[in-house]
Amino acid sequence: MISKKFLLAVITAEATWAGEEDCLCAMLEAGVEKLHIRKREGAEALLKRLALRWGSRLVLHGGMEAVELARAYGVPQVHGHWHKPWEGMGGNDAGPGGRRILLSASLHSWEEVRAVVPGRLEYVFLSPLFDSISKPGYRAGEGLLRRPEGVAPCGLIGLGGIDKDTIGQVIEHGWDGAAVLGAIWEKPSEAVERFLHLKGMVEGYER
Repeated sequence: MISKKFLLAVITAEATWAGEEDCLCAMLEAGVEKLHIRKREGAEALLKRLALRWGSRLVLHGGMEAVELARAYGVPQVHGHWHKPWEGMGGNDAGPGGRRILLSASLHSWEEVRAVVPGRLEYVFLSPLFDSISKPGYRAGEGLLRRPEGVAPCGLIGLGGIDKDTIGQVIEHGWDGAAVLGAIWEKPSEAVERFLHLKGMVEGYER
């Protein structure tokens, strides 16, 4: 059993595909709490379909252009790569003249995590915990899975190679959540079913 709420986030595939919008709607209906929209192109088209109903659960990936889109569509959070996208921005705030935007970022070492200013980020993705499913040859980072004591400037979300066979280890090592990509999208026709299976596993630990 785990004593705190464990976040199970889903990251979109980078390329768009036929039927994606309907699939993402179905996944949000199934209970996805944080859907990270990471697209080379087509992010705004997804927002036009998803934001009116599901905007509070969406996270846009990118820099200042993503911040402007987030403001326009009522999306509360933007996710970038540390550090450059957030230079000159203070705290979880997108700056003057617009709605408050929560910030999160992708990191790849505990040293980077320790450099995060407390209160600046909602959470970070730390990867790869395991060998990546979506990026063949992208191996697990040595020593990443075991969470050091006292390192918590923000929420810590594991990423990389997380599926039904590894998510239990993420929970047992005390992470605040997990983000999944390859485990969901290697078979898009099974995406909702795969998410629900992982969600059920998390809920089993929470009971």
